[in-house]
This record gives sequence, structure tokens and C-alpha cells, in this order.
Amino acid sequence: MAVTMKDIAERAQVSRPVVCAVLGGKSTCRVSEEKRRRILELVKELNFQPNLQAQRLRSGKTRTVGILFASFRDRIIGDVMMELYRRLLQSGYTSIIAIWENTEEIEQAYRNVVRNKVDGIITCDYHPEWIGEKIPVVVYSRQFPETDSITIDYGAAFSEALEYLTALGHHRFGYIGCSSDDRHDAFAAAYRRCGLSGTYCVYHGLGYPESGILGIRHFLRQENPPSAIFCHNDSVALAAMAEAQRMGLKIGSDLSIIGLDNTLESSFSFPALTTIDTFIAEKAGKMVDLLLARLENPEKPPVSMVLKSKLIIRDSCGPAKSGATT
Repeated sequence: MAVTMKDIAERAQVSRPVVCAVLGGKSTCRVSEEKRRRILELVKELNFQPNLQAQRLRSGKTRTVGILFASFRDRIIGDVMMELYRRLLQSGYTSIIAIWENTEEIEQAYRNVVRNKVDGIITCDYHPEWIGEKIPVVVYSRQFPETDSITIDYGAAFSEALEYLTALGHHRFGYIGCSSDDRHDAFAAAYRRCGLSGTYCVYHGLGYPESGILGIRHFLRQENPPSAIFCHNDSVALAAMAEAQRMGLKIGSDLSIIGLDNTLESSFSFPALTTIDTFIAEKAGKMVDLLLARLENPEKPPVSMVLKSKLIIRDSCGPAKSGATT
């Protein structure tokens, strides 16, 4: 026979509303730390499984959150979504995940999620016109005045990376990625801030591996190619690094490459990829915290959080070859 809240309450010598309060139900009960600890011990010991359907009927909520992001071909998306899924599950929420490969698919992704009556949405692409009703939204990587959001400050890490590379003798830089997004804007600002002379080369591409391959081919056809290349993300950087090696270059000697996001693969690639850490687990946790706080208090002012990034130095960068021109 399934264990009930009443069973937990009797074993813990408390009332059922106290158990409900500890397990996240709606209750104004104040619970001592000792009682809370005992209830949680019993939940684990007796393998208590809450009746989610009953909880939803009582609260009028589905305890479901929509997670809407772009393609898994950008590796950081998979890592972020997995962390979001885990954090929500730990908080008693199930997730409905929707992705898209191109802009034409975004509307359908939204509609698939909204029709499931989700309590809230976490997304990297905010479209209030497709929500149709007031559903709390947390936006990743962009700020909107009416929603909670998480953005990343890339500036200090880009500046540190440029200073690191110039100290290694690099003076001609390349950038592979979208030239009209926040990452490139932060790189451009850091480039100016570091007082570097001349311009840097840009290959415009999306955050997918093929951009790294095509970008490397583009740069190496130039008469005076860059000696150090920044990439939109690790997926692009790892593909660029592999293509450069196929073309006979030695990474860290003939060419230096820096990625962005510090995904798992970056640490065990060959050579290990120098990258900028955006703290995947931390930012996923912050997004879930913002959404749960909004569900608890829908009327509080919107919160915009800015998280730091950090340069992670590995083996894909090395001294510029002597005789390289600026």
C-alpha cells in the first residue's frame, strides 16, 4: 500500500498540514528544524511519493515549466537545458522541452509549450505575442523590462583573453560567430578597451560546428591570416581546431584558438581548449530560482541578473610565431 502524508505525519508525531508545509504544499505552518529534518528522513526511509495530480488540483497549477531554446547543435544549449531540467525536478516541477533549428520554428515551439498550460517558461528567445496569457517568463541572455532575466558579462574575460594573447605576441586576431549579438559586442568593446591597433577579421556564422570549419578555411585563404582566433562558442572552436589540424596546422603553435562556455568537451579535446567559462550550472540554477520566486510572488518587480565569466587557460593557445606581421 502506498505511503501517504497521514502516515508520515503519524510517524513524525505532527499534523498532516505540517508535513504538507515541509513538502512544499500551501500552508502557513511554522516548522522547527528538528521536525523538518525528521519528516524528510521519513520521506526517504518510506519512499514516499507525493500525489502530483492531487497537488495540482488543490493549487490550480500544473507544476510544469516550459523550457524553450535553440538547437542542441550548440552544445551549451544541451548542457543548460539538462541543468534546468534537474533543478526543476528537484523543486517538484516537470519540464516540457521545445527546441528549434531556425526562426521559422520558434512560434510552433512556443505554441506546443503554451497549450500544455505550463506555470512558467524559461527561454532564450522571448515572444510575448505567442503566450496569449500572463505566464511568468525568465529570459536567458537578453533583457526585457517586463520579465526576469539572466545575462552574462563577457567583457572582463574577453579583456583578459586579449591581454593574455598580446603578451604571447599575437597582434592579428580573428572572430568566428554572429557579428550582431551580445558576445561579439562584448568582444568588440574589449578590443577597443585594450587599445589594440588596426581591425580584426570576422567570419559571420551561427553557433554551430560548420561555422568553425568554414571560418578557418576563410581565414587561412587570406594573405596574412590571424594568428589567434576567438569563437562564438566551444562547438565552433572545437570544429575550427579540428579543421585547422586537418589542414596541417599545429594548434598552440601555428594558430591559437579560444572558445566560449567551457562545455565538457573543451577540457578533453586535443589539445585542451582555452575557453571562457560561463558557469553553466550556476546560471541554470539562477534561472530556476528567478522563476520559482516569480511564481511565489507574481507582483514583485522584474529582476535582471548579470553573471560574471572567467578565462580558462589550457593548451590551444601559445606564443605567436616570430616574424608574424601586425
